[in-house]
Amino acid sequence: MLGNAIFANNAAKNQERAIRDAASQSTALQREMFEKGLELTAPFREAGASALPGLQRAANAELTPFAFDYNAYFASPEYAAMSQQAQNNVLANASMTGGMRSGGNQVALSAIAPQLAQQGRQNAMNEYQLNQAAEMDRYNRLSGLAGLGMGLSGQAASQAGQFGAAAGNNALLAGQARGNRYLNQANLMKGLTTDIMGAFNPMGGVI
Repeated sequence: MLGNAIFANNAAKNQERAIRDAASQSTALQREMFEKGLELTAPFREAGASALPGLQRAANAELTPFAFDYNAYFASPEYAAMSQQAQNNVLANASMTGGMRSGGNQVALSAIAPQLAQQGRQNAMNEYQLNQAAEMDRYNRLSGLAGLGMGLSGQAASQAGQFGAAAGNNALLAGQARGNRYLNQANLMKGLTTDIMGAFNPMGGVI
């Protein structure tokens, strides 16, 4: 009877050890894979995080409407140079055709300022649109980086939850194995005690 109890206890102990070892190895493997995943995605998550300040500034920046200051343009060196060149061209053409005092010559000279102003405004509009497009492109690139980082961060958080759940289950499995071993020991001891007491009669003599 005692030999059977010892054998059963050793078997239960070996079973518990095997379950605990398997649970420990499973947890270690899952931890290794989780940490490897974090390592591989770290550069992309860091890139996404680094894009956030610029993205926030771009998103919070007020849109500057297009405006063209005619007075400032007429006072600019650019207008002075282009106006002088246009006048010289008109006068040179008039001199060659003998129309220095003609009405057409005066009309051509008076049209210089409006034409240059219109051209200057269009150039300013083109530059404004290019700047707006560049800002939008920058915002889209920052948004793409931030989105990439957010997606991978969410994935990492989900994987962390899965790892925690798996590690918890492994710990529970190991605890159940230990509890079963203690229960088996108790049952074996109870059975052994019953067998020993049953081997004696109430007067203390052996049956």
